[in-house]
Amino acid sequence: MYSDLSDSQLCDLHKKGDQEAFGEIYARYSTLVKKLARGYFLLGGDSDDLAQEGLLGLLRAANTYDGSKNASFKTYATTCILSKLKTAVRLYASKKNQPLNFAEEVYGKEIVFPDPEEVYIDLENGKELENRIKEKLSKMELNILNYYLKGMNYAEISQALNVSTKTVDNAVVRAKKKISALYSR
Repeated sequence: MYSDLSDSQLCDLHKKGDQEAFGEIYARYSTLVKKLARGYFLLGGDSDDLAQEGLLGLLRAANTYDGSKNASFKTYATTCILSKLKTAVRLYASKKNQPLNFAEEVYGKEIVFPDPEEVYIDLENGKELENRIKEKLSKMELNILNYYLKGMNYAEISQALNVSTKTVDNAVVRAKKKISALYSR
């Protein structure tokens, strides 16, 4: 039944509380969410964390989509997903929000915090990892990675640092490999 409905119809049903309608939206767009999430990097996180953030963007799109506007659901959903991913990367990289990095968002928008001792241990482990990353990355890689984690795209980074986008791309790839090697020990 749901597979015959348009995205707009599914969103309308979802807004009325039909949970199966969102299940169909998810089935249609989960690949898009994963594809978009692969384009981002979350220090100390993994692709599943970003896919979850992307899913929250898809949920937001389903909750707020207005079919009377002249945009397809796919276009609107892509915008919402990308926005959520960029915000997650930016917030996670922000030191002032570090305690929130350990919060877990639960359906219904409730925030649940873990045990303070766990938070302290995670912060210490994060500092240790950050120091190890600083030791492994070159100055250029670290500088580019910091801009990247703030949500800047390659063109913006290349302009800010007066280097080519190819240099930025190569530095990000090298940094990801070096950081991955730290996790595989």
